[in-house]
Amino acid sequence: MILAAVYFILFSFWLSKSSFFKDDRLSLRYIFIFLSVKVAACFAYYWVYFCYYPAGFNGDSVSTLHDAEIMFSALPEHPMDYIRMVFGLHSELDSDPLYDPYFKNIEKWGRADVTSNFFLNDNRTPIRFNALIRLFSFGKYAVHGFVMLAISFVGQYAFYKTFKPYFPGKEIFLAFILFLTPSVLFWTSGVLKEPIAICLLGLFSYGFFKTAVHAQFRWNYILLLLFSAAIFLIIKPYILVVILIPYTLFALVNHFKIKRLLLFYFGWITLAYLGTAVVLKVFFDKDVLHTIVVRQNDFVSLSKGGIFFINGDKYVRLEYKDSTHYKEVGKNGNLFQLDRHSAFMYWNTHNLRDTIYETNNKDTSYFEMRAICAPSGSAINIDRLQYSFPSFAKLIPLSFYNVLCKPFFYDSCSLLEHLASVENLAIFLFFIICFVLRNRSIKDVNLLFCFCCIVIVSYVLIGITTTVMGAIVRYKVPFLPFLLMIPLLFLDSAFFKRIPFFKRLVK
Repeated sequence: MILAAVYFILFSFWLSKSSFFKDDRLSLRYIFIFLSVKVAACFAYYWVYFCYYPAGFNGDSVSTLHDAEIMFSALPEHPMDYIRMVFGLHSELDSDPLYDPYFKNIEKWGRADVTSNFFLNDNRTPIRFNALIRLFSFGKYAVHGFVMLAISFVGQYAFYKTFKPYFPGKEIFLAFILFLTPSVLFWTSGVLKEPIAICLLGLFSYGFFKTAVHAQFRWNYILLLLFSAAIFLIIKPYILVVILIPYTLFALVNHFKIKRLLLFYFGWITLAYLGTAVVLKVFFDKDVLHTIVVRQNDFVSLSKGGIFFINGDKYVRLEYKDSTHYKEVGKNGNLFQLDRHSAFMYWNTHNLRDTIYETNNKDTSYFEMRAICAPSGSAINIDRLQYSFPSFAKLIPLSFYNVLCKPFFYDSCSLLEHLASVENLAIFLFFIICFVLRNRSIKDVNLLFCFCCIVIVSYVLIGITTTVMGAIVRYKVPFLPFLLMIPLLFLDSAFFKRIPFFKRLVK
């Protein structure tokens, strides 16, 4: 704790001296208030995931720190092994010299599968990053947590500076949205991928708008844009895919003064995403739709739980409570035989999108048990996605609704889901207030269409691939600011000038 406090003081000193954090509306007082609230959120995150949940709970933060510690353990005696792992200078083969001493024991290192067919496995970057933090954290969680909240804070401030010019007189409200939205505050203050993602989102937005929109082609803006895009492709590539096309359309409309924005955005968004999918399929043999189908089916299977076995190209699932249709064989404790005449579902590992149902098992070969997963308490009842246009079309409206409105009080079953329900209610009320107290006309309709496209595309993508409410709450965190900036565009700030408490917040 003392070490983390020292780093907090150093970071605060840098904030106070950096020209980047000088702003005519957001004073250092506000900045330090927001930073202090994020520190409190870091404590709250630690309490929830290290104290509130039962002992032995293996959340993302626990596994990330565990895996980073394994990587760091190579440093004292084998520093080159540490450098190779941190910078990816190794092969993916089990025969790699690093596999047995390190990768074999890393829980979330992951292997190549259909969902990593386009990009690198996004579990690895947080592990590597925390292995670097371990150089000066001395294994203290408080330091890891502070570094994560600090980088996310920088990204949030860059996001504020990007969109501040489009909200004249409402800059403080914009800052409240970016820094104090509960989900954003909570999930960007722990040892997760979200702090890195929100940092990259802010830096990429800042670099893109400086270069592509405001035509300020300075080397630092260009490097910032390229760096953030490159890291995005490793850790959260779908965020870059979602924001890049609407940002580009916004820049084109801004430069060429294009009219008929609804037709322009709808036509080019549709053409861009479908065209990209077709090009990847035809010329690069990369099937985006297949990847989405596999990911959604994986989430459905995980949410329902089960016992999973594998033998060669056969991937079998039995019901979670089923303990009678398999038996252990051999002496190593991980080989099993499935009972004859038992029923189960399975997939061919080379074609995971097609589920096969076995009603009378005759396979007597040995299977390796891969996982035992309890059913998720926050699973959303949704059909399995099929590789067909009608299946996608049917799930799109429901997927968008699930991400926009869930969880709500009637379907919440945990502390975090109840809190997320309160947040969803607050967002709904914020929309109502902003539209009741709206301007007669919106200053920047182009920005409204840009935000709407980002929200719709991201929410549909998250909803169609994710069937667990807890995961939905996390995955939509980078896009919540875009959702909340939509009603803020409508809000007439002049109304608040008549209220003493709010008068100081509006220009």
